[in-house]
Amino acid sequence: MTPPRVSAAWARGAVVAAQGIPAPGGPGEHRDAAEVLRGLGLIQLDPLTRVSTAQRLTCLTRLPRRARAEQVDGALWPDPAAGGPASFEAFTKVACVFPVQDWPLLRLRREAVRARHGHKVEAGVRDRILELVAEHPQGVATGTVESEFGPERTSGWQWSQVKKATELMVRMGDLVITARRGAVRLFDLPERALPPAVREAEHLPADELRAGLARRAAGALGVMTVADFAHHYHVSRADAGRGVEAAGLLPVAVEGWKDLAYVTPETVERSIPEPGLGPVSHARLIGPFDPLLRDRGRAQRIFGFDYRFEAYVPRDQRIYGHYVMGLLSGNELIGRVDVRRIAGELVVGQTWHEPGVRRRSAEARSAAAAATLARQLGVQMVHQPSEGGIDE
Repeated sequence: MTPPRVSAAWARGAVVAAQGIPAPGGPGEHRDAAEVLRGLGLIQLDPLTRVSTAQRLTCLTRLPRRARAEQVDGALWPDPAAGGPASFEAFTKVACVFPVQDWPLLRLRREAVRARHGHKVEAGVRDRILELVAEHPQGVATGTVESEFGPERTSGWQWSQVKKATELMVRMGDLVITARRGAVRLFDLPERALPPAVREAEHLPADELRAGLARRAAGALGVMTVADFAHHYHVSRADAGRGVEAAGLLPVAVEGWKDLAYVTPETVERSIPEPGLGPVSHARLIGPFDPLLRDRGRAQRIFGFDYRFEAYVPRDQRIYGHYVMGLLSGNELIGRVDVRRIAGELVVGQTWHEPGVRRRSAEARSAAAAATLARQLGVQMVHQPSEGGIDE
């Protein structure tokens, strides 16, 4: 049977609709960051705070204007004494936070890490780390574990041997991170930190887990190829293909896409917004690690948006600026904005508009989107236009 053909505009609308981004003043689909996480399936983490942390920017974009940045982390990592966990931290190719209900879906990835790297953690070291963690009912920070092994300490990206072992144990599932103390991650035992029902579901057959992960990815991405799925969760193409096949997803041929795409039945039934720009007040700034931008090739294919994150690019080689956010209006990424937070101000620099978008239209939406973000961050918005963008 020949898959139905859909337009690139329909696919773009389905992708944006799946993100659950509300009008700033509207109620939206999500009440808090934990619900955003359950809707997206994963949120990338990153330590850069030029505007705010990656998880806060991603969540705030999907919450109404009344939401506040300081509420995000508390919803993602609630106090263990207040109830069960909302999330766990793990890696795709990079550090991410996942809804706690999805712990079983990543079992095959944990097993793959163990098969490839498990020999790097000596049995005695592993046993001692587990003993130390067991002694701390609320979880334990890296520094506490390191102090039991000797003077070596982690400094920045220079990890101690104990830190390397502990992080690898997280990737293998020997340890889990479901809570934080401020910004400090706390290592815990899965059998203690995770709800029993979540632990039991981990033993489902492998193809059921692959199918569950494929449905999760398709629901969050809206429209996805097998390669999109593999990139999103950093699984092998073979596992992604088997998951898509077992998940009961619907194949569609998207105009201009080389590979076949897949959608959930719910996506087909969803009301897809009309193509074009939305109202000025509905525009949103999109962070560099947001699900809409974190796969740069996918952003190019869907939106025609060539995004390059230039924070680590030498200053004289930057095209736009140190930290540039995408500008979403309706179903389109219409530009990028150079922005940073300084003390109590969100400083907005130059806005660059995409081809076919009028400069004044992009600037009006940039101002509205920045005003929404500034309110959520609890700061004042200040315009500071500069020819080459705001820089260090």
